[in-house]
Amino acid sequence: MRPDYEQQGRHKPHWLLMAGLFGAAIFYGDSMITPAVSVLSAVEGLHQVSARFDPFIVPCAIAILVALFLFQRCGTAVVGKSFGPVMTLWFVWLAGVGVYRIAQHPDVLCALSPAWA
Repeated sequence: MRPDYEQQGRHKPHWLLMAGLFGAAIFYGDSMITPAVSVLSAVEGLHQVSARFDPFIVPCAIAILVALFLFQRCGTAVVGKSFGPVMTLWFVWLAGVGVYRIAQHPDVLCALSPAWA
């Protein structure tokens, strides 16, 4: 082998390695912060129910996150089979509340008209 080829090949991967490490760090950071923010914002809704829940918001969010990350090890098939019915029930509930509220105030459907835009 030529010496210039060895020197050129030896220095090239450093920037590629650094870019790969940076990308992996961003990926791992995002994969940890996104669930934490999502769960915490959902649990903070307990404050709307009663201010008595305020001391329990952060511990409850931590418990949910620990449970989710432990449950995630079982695989996506098990997680999907477990959370599928729960999510279906949640979306049916949301649809029912939406239909109930629209029935109370049908004039809100006027917002669908382009004339109101």
